[in-house]
Amino acid sequence: MCEMSAPARVLVALVTALVTIPLVGSAAGSVAAFDDTGFTVDAGAAFGVPRRGVGEVVNKVVVIGIDGLMFDKADVAQAPRLRRLAAQGLLSQGTVAGHITISGPSWASALTGVWDTEHGITGNEFDASPFLAHPSVFTRIERADSTRHTVSIGTWHQIATIAATGDRRADLALTTAPVVDDPDESATDAATATEVVSAIERSGPDLVFTHLDQIDLAGHQHGGASRAYLAAIRRVDGLVGQIVAAVDQRAHAHPREQWTVLVTTDHGHLPTGGHGGQTPAETANFVIARGPDFIPGTLSSAHTLVDLTPTVLDLLAAPPGRLDGHSIRARPTSGDER
Repeated sequence: MCEMSAPARVLVALVTALVTIPLVGSAAGSVAAFDDTGFTVDAGAAFGVPRRGVGEVVNKVVVIGIDGLMFDKADVAQAPRLRRLAAQGLLSQGTVAGHITISGPSWASALTGVWDTEHGITGNEFDASPFLAHPSVFTRIERADSTRHTVSIGTWHQIATIAATGDRRADLALTTAPVVDDPDESATDAATATEVVSAIERSGPDLVFTHLDQIDLAGHQHGGASRAYLAAIRRVDGLVGQIVAAVDQRAHAHPREQWTVLVTTDHGHLPTGGHGGQTPAETANFVIARGPDFIPGTLSSAHTLVDLTPTVLDLLAAPPGRLDGHSIRARPTSGDER
């Protein structure tokens, strides 16, 4: 997420106003050994395959933002759920070279569809003002159809800043309260994932965005080449599995619902830790798109985080406006997909 430890935060729920709600999570795994995942993955995390909706189809989207993940480390870390998810749809391993490799600018780009050169955010401290000129994906969806149910649930508090701005905003924006005695953020991320699963099961929102932070923290504390970084990837891999399993179970129980899962990151990490520069390790980016509209096994280098908002808007039939990114559903023009 950032170069400094996260400040004490509370769970923030925003419907049209802020409401504080405690979010309880287990602290299991918070002091896990470097070579251990730190917790036992629920058997339900063994997700299935994407389902095409039947009848009068209603599209639904889950976007999983994994802070500081270099996707090529997923193989090294033996992260089977991320690899399976990628194999079930499109995997683009691209670069954000030329743009700021810091969480604030990058997540703002992912959630607005415009680069830092447009929205003007250069660091991790920002307010709502940039999103008045450059509306978030939540605002654009709510403007197009106020009956849509949009949700943001994240470990980093600035995700809620983005989701809760504009004349139309996310119906619900939660920031997970830091779990006590959780130095690696594994328990806090687990609480975030638990709330995401609950939201999917409970109401099947049209858009869910979630942010998981512990991989970035491991990169800062131990380096992108460390065993701690790989262990954090394995833990997050389990959380991704739980979220996707909830999506698949929901789709099975509600055949009209057609779910797409998108996954991305904000930046990479230096081997010794840190980011913000323009080395390949810091600018590495990826996008996974898994759903009925994406051909399994598609590989690309053409798509990055800035394409997330246009893709969500395309899936939910909302006007995109003028954006820097492009929908991943469109036919590729670069010739590099296969």
